[in-house]
Amino acid sequence: MACPNHRPESSPVATLSPDYDRIARRIGAKLREMYGAPEAAALPADHVDLLLRLRHKERDQMRARGV
Repeated sequence: MACPNHRPESSPVATLSPDYDRIARRIGAKLREMYGAPEAAALPADHVDLLLRLRHKERDQMRARGV
């Protein structure tokens, strides 16, 4: 049973959806205002080695499962 006050043709979904780009820009501006633009620090070599070993282990496990 349809709602008598609802007319889908008079309110297209496109006009009701939020403007995600505008929202993302506002959030980004607020974050930059709060935290500034910190310089990215390089990962220490130990962390890079650890991440690489983890990736290799994941890859080997995927191969063993046949995925």
